[in-house]
Amino acid sequence: MRGGRLASLLLPALLALPSCERGGRVVYHDVPSGYETRPVPHACQGFDVRPGVARAVRAYPELSFEGPVAIVRHPSDTFYYVVEQRGTVKRFVDRPDAYEAELVADLRGVVKGLGYEDGLLGLAFDPAFETTGGLVLKYTAPTEDPSRVRLVVAHARSFDGGASITSDSIVEILSIERPAETSHHGGPPGYGRDGMLYVPVGDGGWDGGPLAQDLTSLAGKILRIDVSQTPYAIPPDNPFVATKDARPEIFALGLRNPHGWSFDPDEPVLWVGDVGLHSYEEVNRVRGGENFGWPIREGAHCKGDAPCDPAAFVDPVHEYVNFGGGAIVGGPVYTGTRFPWLRGQLVFADFVSGRIEHIARTEAATTSTSASLLVESGKNVTSFALTPEGELLVSDHVGGLWTIEANIDGRSVPETLGETGCVDMARPTEAPPGLLPYSVAMPLWSDGTDKSRFMAVPDGATIRVGEDGDFEMPVGSVLVKTFLTGARPIETRLLVRHADGEWGGYSYEWSKDGRDATLLDNGKVTDIGGKPYTFPSRAQCGSCHTQAAGFTLGLHVAQLNHTTVYPDRRRANQLATLDHVGLFEEPLGAVAMLPRFPAREDTKAAPEDWARAYLHANCAHCHRPGGPGRGNADLRFSSPLAETGCDSAAFFEVIGREDPRVIVPGNPDVSILVARMRGEQTGRMPPLATSVVDERAVQQIRAWIQGIDSCTPP
Repeated sequence: MRGGRLASLLLPALLALPSCERGGRVVYHDVPSGYETRPVPHACQGFDVRPGVARAVRAYPELSFEGPVAIVRHPSDTFYYVVEQRGTVKRFVDRPDAYEAELVADLRGVVKGLGYEDGLLGLAFDPAFETTGGLVLKYTAPTEDPSRVRLVVAHARSFDGGASITSDSIVEILSIERPAETSHHGGPPGYGRDGMLYVPVGDGGWDGGPLAQDLTSLAGKILRIDVSQTPYAIPPDNPFVATKDARPEIFALGLRNPHGWSFDPDEPVLWVGDVGLHSYEEVNRVRGGENFGWPIREGAHCKGDAPCDPAAFVDPVHEYVNFGGGAIVGGPVYTGTRFPWLRGQLVFADFVSGRIEHIARTEAATTSTSASLLVESGKNVTSFALTPEGELLVSDHVGGLWTIEANIDGRSVPETLGETGCVDMARPTEAPPGLLPYSVAMPLWSDGTDKSRFMAVPDGATIRVGEDGDFEMPVGSVLVKTFLTGARPIETRLLVRHADGEWGGYSYEWSKDGRDATLLDNGKVTDIGGKPYTFPSRAQCGSCHTQAAGFTLGLHVAQLNHTTVYPDRRRANQLATLDHVGLFEEPLGAVAMLPRFPAREDTKAAPEDWARAYLHANCAHCHRPGGPGRGNADLRFSSPLAETGCDSAAFFEVIGREDPRVIVPGNPDVSILVARMRGEQTGRMPPLATSVVDERAVQQIRAWIQGIDSCTPP
């Protein structure tokens, strides 16, 4: 959209108006723009280097895939095969200028997915592939019950050296029934050096249930089978072969969702990354016969009220705290030469944050083993592969492949807030020269803390506004948000778009004397005014500032389309101000014609508008197409009511409720959306930094649901 510049003609005269007081009260002048010209250049920019000693660089930049979940090398080392979750497999020649990926298999007629973890999940080439043309696939398939899927392991055959795999060649060898509204299928299958096939299988549910501890069930296990025989045989040295009433395929148990894993290059060990629930992500060393404790334990910690004897379980070699926003992806042992000090270290990633770390894999490693940061990649990492040279290659669920290289020289994120130039340390709630203050209509709930917000845009750069209203900020931009209790600053968060185009989130903790704030490497919880206060880790920043949501969240047309107070007590519409000073790539024009959210404090807003704006601000960064939120609810303001989870089955079971639904028209008391906001039986939503229920929001959401007559209004 394009518009005129009437504001620029009126502004000089309006700015000349003197400020005045009436009865001791300051009168703010409403003006067309908060600034006459673009703010001067500033120091708060140019944090080129993401933390870590490496960077993610796009590999094969001409290639893009749809939901890649696994990268597999052809036995000849000539091709890479990319498994796409929708049910297709593509391959390309391993050369830097590869420009085309050819379709090897289209199995969409075989694969069925109901949830975001369903689909084609992996493939493995038979060790004798060059002779047999055999390979193994893992995927979810339909059942007679349309609300359920099966987890299938199947033989397939390529008759042309891997150029094609037809559905006609598929023969199922193992089928595992999954619960309704299932998840947690585990990662791809793989052959060990012993010639056996190893298959990770998730527990199939949200909070586990007993299956991962049940030796008569294959759920929540690592399986080991011999597929050289038809359909398969049980290796005689499997650990539970002689155990009464145990499935002999089981190699290890007590796992929730062993999503990423690898074989050790030097010893008969599997390294498994197991996705946790609300508290811990973990790395496990698997030799065979171990019980890792899920769902009785999460990580090395007893969970719930069930009897828990730590001696009965094997501790993970590493765990990290996760307040609901992470998902570990196990990786390989590094064997390359690009990082000599990394050789022999185990690498893993977090799907939500994109943080890639490494740990020692020595025999002495324990749960307290500390991890070191390799790179803040900013990617939704789904899998790892090693190149023939032993270097790291990762897949991003959005569609790209990335290699890990040494970091570039440049200005890194400073250790103290004062060094950033992003905050006036004497007046932390006032924007320093060159930064623009902004406010959002419907803020993310943070236990009622006050917040001040600024944006720093590099000199000469502009902001692109997407069709969905999200701002795409230029490289070098910094968003600054300071949290306060009363007048005391507690925390300042920086969201930085680095030189590689990716975003990173950083938390600074203010000293008690309020003189400066220190960069935190990890999250922490402390007591502020008798309530727990959470400083998010960098991984947790990424759990809200998602790629699917455009990263910036609050910078959205509907969030900023209102009046705010600028320096010198000028009141002006924020969009009009940014437009007037030339910060938009394309002028917005008449802001009165653009969408706007009701303010949180607006007591006269229509219940639907208030509720949908709140859900957009607090939930839609995860619960939207392509987001990491579980289930299929799309909670964006612009989405039709029928797509919000209205009259849709809840993703997980709720004790005492039959057929739980996300939103039940006219009945908030049985709507799971309300239960999640209160934290009933499961983690509260939003999941981070919320120890206090947002009672006002609960009442507003209840009033909205109460007034819904139908999920598909005429």
